[in-house]
Amino acid sequence: MKLLLAGLVATAATVCAVAVPAQAASVQAAPVDLVKTLKAQLVPGKGVKINQSSDITLDFTANDQAMQVKVSTRTFGTLAFGKGNAAAADLRIRMSSRQKGPNPPYRVIAEGRNAYVTNAGIAKALPSGRPWIQSKTSGHENAVLNVGVTPTELQFMLDNASEVATGEYQGTATLADFRHDKSAGEGNVEFHLYFDAHNLLTRTVVDTTAYPDGDTTAYDQMVFHTDTKYSDWGVKVKIAAPAANKVISETKLNAKTRKAVIKAGYPESGPF
Repeated sequence: MKLLLAGLVATAATVCAVAVPAQAASVQAAPVDLVKTLKAQLVPGKGVKINQSSDITLDFTANDQAMQVKVSTRTFGTLAFGKGNAAAADLRIRMSSRQKGPNPPYRVIAEGRNAYVTNAGIAKALPSGRPWIQSKTSGHENAVLNVGVTPTELQFMLDNASEVATGEYQGTATLADFRHDKSAGEGNVEFHLYFDAHNLLTRTVVDTTAYPDGDTTAYDQMVFHTDTKYSDWGVKVKIAAPAANKVISETKLNAKTRKAVIKAGYPESGPF
C-alpha cells in the first residue's frame, strides 16, 4: 500500500502541474495593467509572501475494490524574484494523508536547479554539522518555484476569463485546451483570480477534475484543489543557499540515513 500511495501521489503531481490556468467559453478582456502590474514586481531584490493549501483526492480501483487516497499540502513562505521570474524560495511545507496522518513539517530553500531541505529531525539524522539535504532536479525547471503565477499564465487566464465582481475573475476550461495538447488527458478546470485596489494579485483558487486517458489504470478520477494567497508584494528579499559545508547530497545518503530522514519528514519522492 505504501508503494501504491507513492505512485498515486506521483501521478497526481504530474497532472496537477498543469492544472493552473483555464479557459472560459464566454470571455471578457481584462485590463492589461493587471499583467503589467505583476511584471513590475518581478525584479531582483523583491519578492512576495505565499500561503498555499492544496488537496489531491484520488479515486482508484485495486483488486476490484473502489478506494480513495487524499493528500493535503500546506505551504507558506517567500518567493524571491530574478528578472521576470521566481529565482528562489524559502518555504515551510507540511504534507498529510488520510491514511497516514500528518508528516513532520520541513523547510526547503530552492535556488536554480537545487532544493535544500531540513528540519530538526532531519538535521539530527544527518552527519554532524551538515543539517541540509541537497537535491538537484534532472530537468531545467525547479518545481519548488512553481507555487506562484507567471505573467504568461496570468495573461492566459485573464484573456480567457470573465469579470464576475470588481477585481474578481472566473473561468473554466478543459485540461487539453490549457495544455494546447490533445494528449493531455480528460479533465475540467475552474479558477478564480482576485486582485486588490492596486491591481495586485491577492489570491488564486483552482479546482481540477482529471480522468485517465487511454488504458491507464493508475486512477479513476483525480480532484485537485489549490488555494494560494499572496501578500507583501515588493518586500525586500534575499534568499541564499546554505553554505556548502552545511549540505549533504541526497545521492550520498546511505540506506539507513535515508530511512531516518524520511521518517523525520523528508519527502519520500524528493522535494520536486
